[in-house]
Amino acid sequence: MAYFDIETNGLYRDVTAAHCMVIKIDDGNVILHYRHADGVHQGALKLLDVLQKGGTIVGHNIINYDIPVLEKLYPDFKVPREYRKQVMDTLVMCRLMYGDIGERDFGLIRTGRLPAKLRGSQTLKAWGYRLGTLKGTYGEETENAWAEFSEEMLKYNEQDVVVTEKLYKWLTEHNKSYPVPSLVLEHKAQWLMAQQERNGFTFDVLAAQQLEAELRGKVANLDAALRKVVPQVPDKIFVPKRDNKRLGYVAGVPVQKYKDFNPNSRQQIEWLLKVHYGYTPDNEELYEDERLKIDDITFRFIKSDPAASDEVRSMAGLLEEYLMLNKRLGQLADGRYAWLKMVWPDGKIHGSVNPCGAVTGRATHANPNVAQVPRVGTPYGKECRSLFKVPDGWVQAGIDACGLELRCLAHFMYPYDHGAYAHEVVHGDIHTANQIAAGLPERNQAKTFIYAFLYGAGDEKIGKIVGGDAADGKRLKKKFLAQTPALAQLRAAIENTLVEKRGLHGQITKWRRRYLKGLDGRPLHVRSIHSALNTLLQSAGALICKLWIIRAEERLIALGLDHGKDFQFMAWIHDEFQCACRTQEIAEIVVREAQNAMRDAQEIFHFRVQLDTEGKIGGNWCDCH
Repeated sequence: MAYFDIETNGLYRDVTAAHCMVIKIDDGNVILHYRHADGVHQGALKLLDVLQKGGTIVGHNIINYDIPVLEKLYPDFKVPREYRKQVMDTLVMCRLMYGDIGERDFGLIRTGRLPAKLRGSQTLKAWGYRLGTLKGTYGEETENAWAEFSEEMLKYNEQDVVVTEKLYKWLTEHNKSYPVPSLVLEHKAQWLMAQQERNGFTFDVLAAQQLEAELRGKVANLDAALRKVVPQVPDKIFVPKRDNKRLGYVAGVPVQKYKDFNPNSRQQIEWLLKVHYGYTPDNEELYEDERLKIDDITFRFIKSDPAASDEVRSMAGLLEEYLMLNKRLGQLADGRYAWLKMVWPDGKIHGSVNPCGAVTGRATHANPNVAQVPRVGTPYGKECRSLFKVPDGWVQAGIDACGLELRCLAHFMYPYDHGAYAHEVVHGDIHTANQIAAGLPERNQAKTFIYAFLYGAGDEKIGKIVGGDAADGKRLKKKFLAQTPALAQLRAAIENTLVEKRGLHGQITKWRRRYLKGLDGRPLHVRSIHSALNTLLQSAGALICKLWIIRAEERLIALGLDHGKDFQFMAWIHDEFQCACRTQEIAEIVVREAQNAMRDAQEIFHFRVQLDTEGKIGGNWCDCH
């Protein structure tokens, strides 16, 4: 067992030098120090030697940083795929085993053992506090601390390894029975996502700049139109110290000042609706802390509210468009992680993915969050998705999982209905079946209903689907469960697994346990009873897709294709992935093997419902989803 850490002069994109490395060999308690570029090179070769002899190397975030950096700086250092199973990343382990760490941290914060700003953090620094072994503050105390090597840096480097070793041993000691398949799955997913981040997603900068100009023009025109029809809004109250006949001021008499309406101000929009127009939406879901929420949901409600005047409904439409245009500009050009700001010199956006970012095992995205790129069918969704494409001469393949959420529901209902719901999902018309079961008047309401139901929506929210209230929602849910007994039985089984005792008024007085088991055996922390089913379903979908993309890459490599030269994963967003392919033929292979990989996932997880994919080939994300 070898624990290691490196210190460099930058992140992967900009790094040009590794200053030092420390390796702690468990056998014999040997600590090895390597200084400067040549020394670190020798340290990298030492890690390879450990792997070649069947040993394990351990570090924190080494799959996404340390190992790729060493491979970038030293061409003769590369961790072959067959050795990856001997690499243990404590960051991957922490995210998997302690996805709910933010909730656990409250006690440490109260007792002063963890700074509040580190709540929920999975960094080595945060874990050092939790374990009582601090990692040091070298980089925080010295300006340009990472520009050149120093002995102080080496001491800091060694302390990182001390904390890493303690963390790894603590994780393994406190999780002796943790399912090995979960650890294997998450490590494989991290390797793939680290490669995807380095691959990047080619971005059409010229088209993006043209779209930016178009949006700014529309915002300017809409801004001018709004300022013409909206009166000035109240500003500060001014109390003059002396009389001013020309301005009409009287000393000591307050004067209300006014200013031009700012359509970017949510406070002013609320004043416009409530005070100027005298309109207050009668829907408690549109309020937060007694203030009206200013968003597209509120504007959609106003536009369809019979109690709103024509003038108010028209104004809601204008404001909704204005906020939408500014939101698109924020994503495209103005926001901190706007796409145009995140393009590297290679013409690509290198967004990061945490494969285990949520307690359910679902991935999260950042820098930028490509999962938030507007979908086709929403305003400017087509234009936005068209910006994300493949390198010139390459072909894009996009593959989606088919109807995954309801197939997951059918899997868990299977023991109670012997596959009846699964058959309807795969071979029938499940939304019509749900419509009939719930007694909904229209089929398109069934899809909204079932997903709201599965996400734990309350009676009032369900009732609004049919334009009713909480009583209507309660009636719909009751009828649906009566007509779908397998789902009622599943919900009862989940509650019986989690709850030991309820009080007179139905409140939980004693939990039997606070977790469910995922498809790979991992414990899934449950925050509340009403979210338990959704936790189970979201986790199932996340783990299926995680195994799916892993198997897809493994299948492609087994066919002799190279990840990098022949195909490149560019994005994985929940139930889809986008892949750049060197040729049309390779794109067709990717689509085919993605379907085979999904069936692999079905078999490996002993999933009771048939799993399928749909693939599209084109030149950009818009074409392929």
